[in-house]
This record gives sequence, structure tokens and C-alpha cells, in this order.
Amino acid sequence: MSYFLKYVEIDNFKSYKGHIIIVLLRKLTAIIGPNRSGKSNLMDAISFELIHGAPINKSVSNRASVSLIFVTIKTDCHGERTEHEKRFQRLIVGNASEYRVDGHQLSATEYTEELENMGISPKAKNFLIFQGQVQSIAMKTPKEFTAMFEELSRNDELREEYEQGKQEKNKAEQDTHANFQKKKKGVEKQKKEVRLEKEVAQKYAALKRQYDELQLQLKLFQLYHNKQELTEKCQIADKKRKEVAKLEKRKEISNDEIKEAQINKHRPTYFKVKENSTHHQKKLDLAKKTLIAAEKAHAVHDDEIEKYENDLCEVERLKK
Repeated sequence: MSYFLKYVEIDNFKSYKGHIIIVLLRKLTAIIGPNRSGKSNLMDAISFELIHGAPINKSVSNRASVSLIFVTIKTDCHGERTEHEKRFQRLIVGNASEYRVDGHQLSATEYTEELENMGISPKAKNFLIFQGQVQSIAMKTPKEFTAMFEELSRNDELREEYEQGKQEKNKAEQDTHANFQKKKKGVEKQKKEVRLEKEVAQKYAALKRQYDELQLQLKLFQLYHNKQELTEKCQIADKKRKEVAKLEKRKEISNDEIKEAQINKHRPTYFKVKENSTHHQKKLDLAKKTLIAAEKAHAVHDDEIEKYENDLCEVERLKK
């Protein structure tokens, strides 16, 4: 949306008597003329200075007014433009002032707000360049230029809000930095804890591998030892079997001798042979007991060997 001042209506204002309409150019209007021709009075009228009286300080009327007719231009999304006139009027009746916008009476504050909504700041006078102001502006220092532009852009009105926002921004940055440092310390602590946990896990894995290897060596040693012991037991059992066989043979011989003694009725020889037979029977019984014990031990060792072989298979599986 854009605006421009279309014309000015003046009624009995300063050196302008009666009702006068002054049409202005669209973009820029320069007011020129000899001294005391009314240039400043027109500028005062436009800037709403509204001094009620003539240059010679004599009242020309009990009522004076100045109206500014602005045109607002709106362009819609299709590029079509529409224009609408908006009238600002200030009246002086006696010693009282009235302010009107499009015929509606407003307070001075409301009237000023309407002007500011159009980008016109009465305080800054950012819409008029008075006689002598060009030279005055050209002579300003950089600091004065900055102050003037801040006034024209109304930055000074927002200075307090800007300073407050700046303080809030600085505080937010400090809080953010503090939170970042706090979280950074927390992350460093977590990284340290994770690193320690990793080291513990690695040590545990190494010890577990070492333990599995030792378990395997132990099982292999036990299996080897049991096989050696089983071999020795088997050798002893074979030896006992041979002894039992010899004793069985001797028993048969003794029985034959007994029978022969009975037949020949040689009692002394019979008793001697019987005694020998009894002795051999006892030795035979002892040998049988020893053989049975050896066979039981052999069976036990067979079970142990089977168990260790199963354990060895389990260790091999775990190792894989």
C-alpha cells in the first residue's frame, strides 16, 4: 500500500484568506517564490502548524482550518490498483482545536496515530523540507546525521525496547553458553564412563578367552590322565585274568589229585592235596574279587572317559 498527498484545502489560515485549494504534484512538489509570498505559510499549513492569525499578528477570522487529502493506492494479487481518498483536517475555533479524519472527530493522540499509520511522523517532520534545511542538513556531523536518521526512522522510540531485547538476547546467550558447558561436562563424563565400561568389557572378554583356553587345557589334561590310568587298569586287569586262569588250571589239577587220592585211598596224600586245594580255592576267590573290583574300576573309568569326551566336545563348541 502506498500514499501520496493530492491537494491541500486552506480556510483563513495565516496569510491565506477564504477557501483555497492547492493541488500538488504526484512525487515531489517544490514551493518557490519571492520573500513574504507565503511559502512558509503553505509549509506551515501542510505541517499542521496552524497559527491563528496574520503575519502582522492580527486575527483574520475566528475560524481557520487546513485539510490534507491523501490518496491510498492498493494493488491486489492480480495487479489491479484501487485508489481511495483519505481526508485529514485540523480546525481552530476560537482557542480550541479540533481533529478530524474523513469527517470523524478524533483526539489529538488518535489523530497522530492515524498519521503514523501512514508513515508520517509529526515529531520528526519526515515529510517536508523547509527553507534553509538543506544547508542545515549538509552541515551536520556524522553523529548528528545518525541522530536525525534515528529520529526519522523512529528508532529512538524503540530504543528502550531494543536495549531490553539486547539484554534478553545477551542473557539468553549466556544461559545457552552455560547450558552448553554444563551439557558438555555431562557428555565428557558420559564419554569417560563409556570408555571405562569399554575397557572393563575388553578385559572381561580377554579373561573369558583365557579362562576358556585354560578350561580346554584342563579337560585335555584330565582326559589324557584318565586314558593313562585306564591303560594301567587294563594292564592290571589282564594280569589278574592271567593269574585267575592259572589258578583255575591249578584248581583243576588239585581236583584231579584229590580224586586220584580218593581212588588210591591215600589219606595223607588226600589231606595234603585237599589242603592245597583249599589254599588254591582261597587264592582263586581272592583273585576273582580282585578281578571284579578291577572290572568295576574299569567301568567307572569308561564312564569318566565318556564324560570327559563330552566335556571336551562342549569346550570345542564354546571355543568356536
